[in-house]
Amino acid sequence: MNTIYKHTIRRIFGCVLLSTLPLGVMAQNVRVIKSDGTIKMYDGSKQNIKVMPVPTVNTNEKVKAGSTLYDNLQALGNYTTYLRLIDSFDGIQRAFKNELTDDEFEYMGSIDTLTVFAPNDEAFARFFAHNAWTDGQGNAISSYEQLSGSQRFSLICMSYIPGFVTANNLHVNENVKGNLRLYTWGYDRQFNLVPYKHTGGTDINTFPPDDNSNIDYAKELNQHIMDGVWIGYGTVGDNTGALAYRGGTMIWNDDYWQYNGLSHDDLVFIGAADTEGSEHIKIGNAHITQPNQRCKNGYLHLVDEVVVPQPNLMCALAQARWGGKCSLASSLVQRFNYLKYDPDYAYYEEQIFNDGDSAMTVRNSLLDRVVTTSQTPAIILPTDEALKAFLLATDNPLWQFGINQDNYYDMLMSLPREVLQPFVKEWFRTSFTDVLPSRYSNMRSAKGHQLLAGVTTPEAYKLAVQQVITAADGIIVVVDAVPNAEDLRNELTFVKLAGRVAGAALTANDRYEGERRTSPFSTDYQREMHNKSFTMFVPTDEGLKQYGLVDPMSMASNNRVSWRYWSLTPDSISSNGTCQIAVAARAYRYDYNKVRNTETDRPLSAMYSSNANENCANVNYGPTKRQLLTDMLDQHIVLQDVNSLLNTQRHWYLSRSGMPIYMKEHTNTNIVVNGGMQIDLNEKDVADKHDCTLQFVGQNSTGTSVFIDRPMQPTTQNVYQRLQSNDAFSMFFDCANALNGAYDLKNQLFDIETSEALNRKYTIFADFSGSYARYGNANTMLVNFFHNFNYTIFVPTNEGMQKAIAEGLPTIESIEQFVEESLDGNGQLPDDKREQAQARYLTLLNFLKYHFCDKSYFLEPDLESGDTEQTTTACIDASNLQALTADINSGNGMLMVRDASNRYKAVKPDLANIIARDAEFNNDPTRARYILSASNVVLHGIDNADYLLFDNTLNGDFTRAWRTPSAARKFVKKYGK
Repeated sequence: MNTIYKHTIRRIFGCVLLSTLPLGVMAQNVRVIKSDGTIKMYDGSKQNIKVMPVPTVNTNEKVKAGSTLYDNLQALGNYTTYLRLIDSFDGIQRAFKNELTDDEFEYMGSIDTLTVFAPNDEAFARFFAHNAWTDGQGNAISSYEQLSGSQRFSLICMSYIPGFVTANNLHVNENVKGNLRLYTWGYDRQFNLVPYKHTGGTDINTFPPDDNSNIDYAKELNQHIMDGVWIGYGTVGDNTGALAYRGGTMIWNDDYWQYNGLSHDDLVFIGAADTEGSEHIKIGNAHITQPNQRCKNGYLHLVDEVVVPQPNLMCALAQARWGGKCSLASSLVQRFNYLKYDPDYAYYEEQIFNDGDSAMTVRNSLLDRVVTTSQTPAIILPTDEALKAFLLATDNPLWQFGINQDNYYDMLMSLPREVLQPFVKEWFRTSFTDVLPSRYSNMRSAKGHQLLAGVTTPEAYKLAVQQVITAADGIIVVVDAVPNAEDLRNELTFVKLAGRVAGAALTANDRYEGERRTSPFSTDYQREMHNKSFTMFVPTDEGLKQYGLVDPMSMASNNRVSWRYWSLTPDSISSNGTCQIAVAARAYRYDYNKVRNTETDRPLSAMYSSNANENCANVNYGPTKRQLLTDMLDQHIVLQDVNSLLNTQRHWYLSRSGMPIYMKEHTNTNIVVNGGMQIDLNEKDVADKHDCTLQFVGQNSTGTSVFIDRPMQPTTQNVYQRLQSNDAFSMFFDCANALNGAYDLKNQLFDIETSEALNRKYTIFADFSGSYARYGNANTMLVNFFHNFNYTIFVPTNEGMQKAIAEGLPTIESIEQFVEESLDGNGQLPDDKREQAQARYLTLLNFLKYHFCDKSYFLEPDLESGDTEQTTTACIDASNLQALTADINSGNGMLMVRDASNRYKAVKPDLANIIARDAEFNNDPTRARYILSASNVVLHGIDNADYLLFDNTLNGDFTRAWRTPSAARKFVKKYGK
């Protein structure tokens, strides 16, 4: 069998597809075939809902069960045009005559039967009188003789499917599920490509391929297409054509979908059923008038019209741009088109537009997201009038930039593609059932809000629908409203008000789907920002470019030569990839004794950079860029309305992730805010001290964007460093730090525990080396608990620690001394002495842990009245696995803690509001690229030489915990086991 002939058979038989298209949630129907040939359908409650007999005798007496399909069509008498169509293709003719060769039978997968949807001569007469087809000279097709070979091939492919399928099986066959697709690989038109933007230096229409190599030409062209490619009719150049059209149609079954919860009106709405109501199965534009005429080699289903192939969604979108009610929306959607190599087309050498090695199809990245093998997608597009009205509305941020009747198209099309993506992607729906009137209440965006604002009922939705375009692989619904309008309004606030970097970070999840490590972007942020009032402090693009963000991973090193800051600028994604963020980053040397300024500072080598096309999950410094942007969003979003932040007695607030924000000034006319890093710098004698000041305010749908001149950042100091560097906390730090060094003691006292437990359960800090190391700042250790939380440490000063020790609080030294003195003659520690030593150790450990309290609490000197709330501590009662609690009271310019003694202990004002961040890196500080987890911490010194007591039975005398062996045993059971 020669190649072309073999390919013809493959195309005719192997690639005419049956596709299952289940409803999103369907009733569980049961199909029972009885011995008399009757098929009964039952729903989940076993109620009989349909009886459909399978005829044992053909209803058309001219069709004989013992004759072939071809002979029966001849016998019918008025199918001459359809027979001419069959005779145009030798392989198809032999299949209809049941004369397939052994090779053809094997190539068909041992299927030698056909199910045929046959139109009669009257149907063809109507087709030739009314169709939109033209011949090679542009004349309307009015006769069979004018049809090209490609057009004839399209029509024959629309008329049959392989196999032996009755109309009953089209109703209920589990492999069909109510509708199937018929495809044709015939092409009447060719397409040329019109790139929206392309890189300079090369004309995309004359870009030459390498004629002597097997290059992926589509991939090569994509490198030059910066911002989408439109499909256009016209003369196809030698190298830039693409196969954008794959025609076809669908078979719809009114009964099936009504069984599964859709109404007849729903199917009429999308053109899948007739208005007057019919139980006929609809095949594109035709109905079966006489089903199940059995033949020797298949079934004949006689239809009332010629089934005409419809364009696929890609071509339907292109046609909408050339003219119609939604050309503006179609232009936006096609900016997400790209080229793809498709080897299925390589057989048609006459259709290949390069050297035959790389056939191209036009795809759309947004459509790719919703297309599955089991669903029929839908696209909902706004009319030109609706989109224009939205753009020209006075509450649209574009209004501030002079948008008008003359420039609205250019201004819209100038928006970066990455800005439009989160807005436009919601127009693409996974299933056509998502856009049906009866399902309108479920037509919501990913953030949960109604897709069409102001359209509140199914009846209003039907009135808003202006057109339904049926394609071979889905439908397009054109509405007199703008889907997902609020998202675009929010995006424009960032983009047009100088916050493109922040906007790109908010929408980065569009390139991060499926990446668990890179998921803290838009899905979480924007869902919270939609459902709650918020204030977002947006660093301007100019501030992020000039001052950048200090790299916390580099600051973790003690080597100041390694310190870096990164300048961030908006960038366009010009290649199709994953884990991309539309931001470019470039590193500079950081020295806080100099004022940051990228205009005068010298950048580091090109190795320290990341562009928009780079994978930010694991490529070079992409993870660092991702971390900086994640921190920026975490630091700058407050889930409170801006008015609740102004003119109040409070100065301290928490961002959505728990990072402290200090509002130095917050009046109606001026806002000055600082993060932990700004607080640190402003307290030092350094050149880089600065505040973040108000530039202007932009309004979003549920919140406010406060634009500031430069970004806030969290502190780079962790708890270990804060305690170690503060002389007033030295005794508390020494006691906590000593637990890590007492490995021999822990092993002696708790030898039944695992090594991990000895390192984590019985310490405050996690070791920075060894099997259970957690990487923090160089030569420091991270706190062992409250990972990824915000919490507060109420730290006893040295005077408070001296008081506790005087009241019997043990230290590691005193416990080691007790153990040494208690050894027997064999150097063993007796059990009763071990229990007393354990009680001593657990007293010290739980004393320290009780000072770590969940949530962040601040001393607000100007706050006249406050609240009392209960907080949990890091100290656990092992007998019931409950955390011990404390009460926090704020107000009257004070912050106080009530401990187990039922007495309040006040915070010392000059040791209050010390900010720390326990950041765990993915590697040691010299090689770290991102943060695995982080806790935001507030430290306060306790006033009046006092401490917090975790167990009231030890009030005034800690030795009660181990005074007798029985007391020690009871204490260990409560706090250790």
